[in-house]
Amino acid sequence: MTKFAELRATYGPKIDAQLAQDLKQITTDAQFSEMMAYAVLNGGKRLRPLLTLAVISSFQQAITPQALKLATAVEWVHSYSLVHDDLPAMDNDLLRRGQPSVHAKFGEAAAILVGDALLTGAFEVVTTANTLAPAETMIPDQTIVTIVQNLARFSGAAGMVIGQMHDMANHGQNLQTATDWLLQEIYTPKTAALIQFSAQLGAQLATLHQTQAPEVTQAMAQFGLDFGLAFQIQDDLDDFEQDDTATIGALPHLIGVSAARTLRDRYLQDANDRLTQLTTLVSAFDRTLLDDFLTLIGD
Repeated sequence: MTKFAELRATYGPKIDAQLAQDLKQITTDAQFSEMMAYAVLNGGKRLRPLLTLAVISSFQQAITPQALKLATAVEWVHSYSLVHDDLPAMDNDLLRRGQPSVHAKFGEAAAILVGDALLTGAFEVVTTANTLAPAETMIPDQTIVTIVQNLARFSGAAGMVIGQMHDMANHGQNLQTATDWLLQEIYTPKTAALIQFSAQLGAQLATLHQTQAPEVTQAMAQFGLDFGLAFQIQDDLDDFEQDDTATIGALPHLIGVSAARTLRDRYLQDANDRLTQLTTLVSAFDRTLLDDFLTLIGD
């Protein structure tokens, strides 16, 4: 069993338990709480919160209850984005993870409001992370503020939302010469941004009060960006194998399968180089867990 498999076996259930606990507390309306829980707890790999925890562990730091809670906030944002992506005005999908999508099960208006509540709820999760925490493990207020700022930026009009906007414009278009635009204006903000946030969050929490924290956080953020881009390209390759006639300008359609694989591998190598950089910056850094993350992508 790889170190990542061990981490997932240990913390996957804890992530789900934290999500379930916070979802119950976010509203006093039992029916609406059920709708929100359906959107979040209906499957999912929990890749983003697991990445945050893997980064913390890679620096030989303890995963505190506060860190676990903070790591789950991104899953609220990710789930909200899926609820809204499935709506008739967006992708019009009736299924999500083999089950009826939220709007198919509860109605379109309810799905819009569930998504709204999940997005705003993510920030409540972040700002209540220190609740009932012992003084010695409390996260500084300024760090919490920075996390809120980063989550807002990576989720909003400079991140995931604008990436989705550009992706909608990309459907059915002939973008044979727009590879750079696809990478920079869709893949980076829509998919890679929240993965970058998750890696950066782990570094922030692992290097509190350390002098090299800014350099380490920057390197880990770049690792997350590279990993996120490789992740999206692999997703395109998987989709292409299932349906190579799609009218969406994804990379395999633009540059071919072989070239897409080469680009994916380039981003994986860049991510690997960032881990090498981190081993020179922090003597206690153990890259094994994050190397396991990189092996999740590829043939």
